[in-house]
Amino acid sequence: MPKISKGGPLSSKPYGVSAVLLARYTVILLAIALFYLNLVVAEESKPISPKSYQKLIGPGFSTNWFKTETPMKKYSEQNIKDVRDKGFKNLRLRCRADLYSYNYTATNFTWFLKNLTTVVDHCLKHKVIPIVSWIHHQAEVCATQKDHDAYVAWWTAVAKELKDRHFNLAFNLFTELGEGECGTTSNESIRSRIDKYNKWTADVVAAIRGTGGNNGQRILILGSPGKTAKDLKNIKSTIYSNDSYMMAEWHIYASGPNKKKDGQKYWTGDGTTKGRENVKNAIYEATNFTKKYKLRTYLGAWMPQDNDGGKLNENEVISFARFFVSELRRIKIPWSLNVLDRYYDTKKKAWLTGKQKIKGQKLNMSRVLDNIREVMP
Repeated sequence: MPKISKGGPLSSKPYGVSAVLLARYTVILLAIALFYLNLVVAEESKPISPKSYQKLIGPGFSTNWFKTETPMKKYSEQNIKDVRDKGFKNLRLRCRADLYSYNYTATNFTWFLKNLTTVVDHCLKHKVIPIVSWIHHQAEVCATQKDHDAYVAWWTAVAKELKDRHFNLAFNLFTELGEGECGTTSNESIRSRIDKYNKWTADVVAAIRGTGGNNGQRILILGSPGKTAKDLKNIKSTIYSNDSYMMAEWHIYASGPNKKKDGQKYWTGDGTTKGRENVKNAIYEATNFTKKYKLRTYLGAWMPQDNDGGKLNENEVISFARFFVSELRRIKIPWSLNVLDRYYDTKKKAWLTGKQKIKGQKLNMSRVLDNIREVMP
């Protein structure tokens, strides 16, 4: 018969010591786990400075999902994975507000918000920077008080929906301000009235900042009052001078370079005859603005092919692309290539290969993209 202690069939003393030690180890391990968890949460909750955010944006694409009424029809989470796997780091989510009425409680707008949130979450999950931007061509041109109020309401709704998302998410307040006439009225557009631009921008900044969550310190990217970097100086400095989480967007070559000899987007051959000088002049406007006004910039749209006249052949397209990207890399300005669909089939979840006919010119855009990737950051 085995010896039985008073405490039971086995010695209780060693068992008791083991239980105490196990409890202590468990407490220590839990404390360590909690410590590291707090570190991660703190890191994720930390606001990002414009200097750091400019580095995070890197190279990426403008997108068309939310320029349609059925954005998820050609969308898959795999799209985001494929973009990141190709070495691209941002997606500019251009959103057409004119697809919806000014009733932002309507069912179709609620669906838009949910779909936008889904794509933003997928971007954040796969380490792609999501940049949400607003488009409404009629509102931009007519720019009535009703349009102003709806613009502020649209951004307020979007900001509230996304207020607790990671600081990697940014809001780009305008995609590109259009020109034109509103019925019989002209010169009322935001682009032609800097006073309207500054009021719309100041009001929407205040509205977004007031929605709570991370939005008080989220990066807001101001749109150019014109389009290019030379127009950035017209932004009223009081909008950004006391806000530590702002940048500005500008763009040129949104429809590519062309062969209009005296134009600012002229390019032929390898660019040695005026083309390279045009690129440097356009970029200088951005770097000079940052130097003078202390506001960092991001280039929101460009393309290497002539999307208007189709005058550049494939070698010229590649020559322009390599030079343009190299110059942007040199002065560390991030960018979004216009547009993802030109290089990637979102519905089929596959990168495009072979020749595409663009404005009468046959171009292998896969080859163009490979050349861009060779010289991008």
